[in-house]
Amino acid sequence: MKDEARRRGVDLLLVDSGDRVDGNGLVDAEPPPRPKGSSALEIFSKMPYDIITTGNHELYKYPVASYVSSALSRAYGEKWVVSNVNITVPVEGEEGGVREVRMGNRVRKFVTERGRKVTALAPLFDFKAHAPGITVQSPSLMIQEPWFKDAISSAPDFFLLVGHMSLRTEPDSQWSLILASIRSVHPHVPVLVFGGHHHIRDCVQEDAWSLGVAAGRYFETVGFVSVSGLNDSTKPPVFKRRYLDQNRQTYAYHTQSDFDTPEGRAISEELTQTARRFNLTDRFGVAPQDYYLHRYPPFSPHSIFHLLTTKVLPLLIRRTDRPYEPYTLLNTGSVRFDLLKGNFTRGDQWIMLPFTNSFLYIPAVPLSLASRVLHYLNMVGEHGLLFSSSSSLEAPHPLAEPDAREARDAAALEHAHRRSLLAQSAAFEQEQDGKWRMKRRTEGYVTPDSCGIDSDDPSEVWGDDTLHRPFRSSLQPIFVSTALPDPSQTEDERVDVVFFDFITPDVLGALNVLGGAGKGGRKYGARDVEVYMRNLTANTLMEEYAKREWN
Repeated sequence: MKDEARRRGVDLLLVDSGDRVDGNGLVDAEPPPRPKGSSALEIFSKMPYDIITTGNHELYKYPVASYVSSALSRAYGEKWVVSNVNITVPVEGEEGGVREVRMGNRVRKFVTERGRKVTALAPLFDFKAHAPGITVQSPSLMIQEPWFKDAISSAPDFFLLVGHMSLRTEPDSQWSLILASIRSVHPHVPVLVFGGHHHIRDCVQEDAWSLGVAAGRYFETVGFVSVSGLNDSTKPPVFKRRYLDQNRQTYAYHTQSDFDTPEGRAISEELTQTARRFNLTDRFGVAPQDYYLHRYPPFSPHSIFHLLTTKVLPLLIRRTDRPYEPYTLLNTGSVRFDLLKGNFTRGDQWIMLPFTNSFLYIPAVPLSLASRVLHYLNMVGEHGLLFSSSSSLEAPHPLAEPDAREARDAAALEHAHRRSLLAQSAAFEQEQDGKWRMKRRTEGYVTPDSCGIDSDDPSEVWGDDTLHRPFRSSLQPIFVSTALPDPSQTEDERVDVVFFDFITPDVLGALNVLGGAGKGGRKYGARDVEVYMRNLTANTLMEEYAKREWN
């Protein structure tokens, strides 16, 4: 692609907005003592990025953050840009001494092959759940720093902003503040924004001289933006965006040549060998059918949540030494991908449930109280409990760290992604006639972003490079559960309430609100939370089930 750009006499810049850790066995199955993702990062670093930055997933654990910082600094030099994150490093010759340094370069100013002057910045959203030894400065404070004001003082041909931060005005999005700061100095210098984090294909144009694009989740999409008219500073440039399905067919189509290169074949072989070294092709069993995350309601036999709540959890989450039946609650956002018919491997397990969350429980909860928790959790929503109701968790449960923070954030993003799929399906059904739907022969992403709404060019209404029918999508609850014991079939009036560690505050808050903790009822707290399963975690759950039931 770089060669093709040179042949056409244009610049092609390649950027990456972060999150190279969690969600795939090539990263997560890294054997100790090396930090998670070390082998994959060595392969990744062979890509010719012009700007590369960090996401939040690199920052949950200090050893990972430290390795990423040093490895990408060595590999990319000035192209490794992290505008608002610092990291502590040891002081040579001083036992126990540390000092705080920039994780990457604050800014990169460079000239493209075609002579364009570029000022590049890479801010992370105001991320709070990072590991000790990491400091993230809010972008709203970053723009007040002298170095930032100096960086934007002179006018480039365009500003390039690459950051792990959603485009929209959500709590973690501060692109508008950064753009406003630039506009106060340069009202008509083009600004290109490449965001991320919220797992959706998206495009935002805040003014005629700027465009922001986000490319979706899990490297399923490559975001592409073209800009023309930069030579005429009297009128806005022309922006066009495309969301490319990230697969071999897409790349081969757009290169229009022999796709394989010696370098590409060598990288493919490295990935294959890494998968074998990590035992990712080991088969645990054979799934009898497809199980989907969002295409069917949770009570459908085609739903992965139906499989979990009616078969997997009732079989595996059970203790013979406990006098009470388990009642297991599950945040549906903790499951990250479909489970497809056929061989179920170690690699599939890492993709579906990548986190090592523990199963905790609150013992002997009255059945009359436990029976109301699921409805309450879904009514309140993900982590929407008032602090007054969940303040009984005086301190984080020791087993709820460090993966709990990652799982909590990942679950919230998965819920956002599913909501976007519902919107895609609804928009497509409303706007397209049956004849056009027949032309879209494959299922995939359909992106009704704000950059195509007012376009006079029909080809620009949808930003998707390949036109698809939307995935079938069904509304999913935030929480599901196993069945409660039938009161008519048991003399027990209590159950053990079981859950993943990262929803501990939600469960405690629900029990306290429903049980009237503020009105003299029992107040549940961290002292009531215990480990339920010692030898089973989220990322080994399906392995154990497949070994037992799918062989």
